[in-house]
Amino acid sequence: MRLTVLLLVLIIFVSGCAAEDAPFILPVNYSGEALMKVYTDKTENDYKVNIICRDGNYSIRTESENEAWNYAYVSGGRCILNNDKFPESSVTIENFKINETLIHDFDFRKFDVLEEIPEELIYWDGEYKHVINFSKDNLLPRTIFIYNKDKLVKAIQYETIIIEE
Repeated sequence: MRLTVLLLVLIIFVSGCAAEDAPFILPVNYSGEALMKVYTDKTENDYKVNIICRDGNYSIRTESENEAWNYAYVSGGRCILNNDKFPESSVTIENFKINETLIHDFDFRKFDVLEEIPEELIYWDGEYKHVINFSKDNLLPRTIFIYNKDKLVKAIQYETIIIEE
């Protein structure tokens, strides 16, 4: 009888600890919507961004007040680009050099994953500091702030993130 009670208490204790230690999530395959602000010395530009990431391939749509662009990045540094004003004029660019810079902002894989992810993670690439914050509600990324020499140059605020298999 004592052994049964001891096992029951142990199971309840272990179950309770596991429920409280829910980790923050860095999605690999996901889709989402975000508001991105890009800051320069004289301007602040806002973009609505729709992102789809599957197996390292990205499809990104940016909308500003005046225009909308669709970017599809596929493996091998290839980019397919089109503008909503000219949908029949799609262009494929091989060995697209800016590809890595644009995707890098939205790629969660750059952040080191700890056993228990804190509310904030920092990634430093030698020039830019990327700070990711997580939502306490759904444990997914909430914002990414990108700094150059302690000056904010980009802010990404996720409105939705859907994890995909």
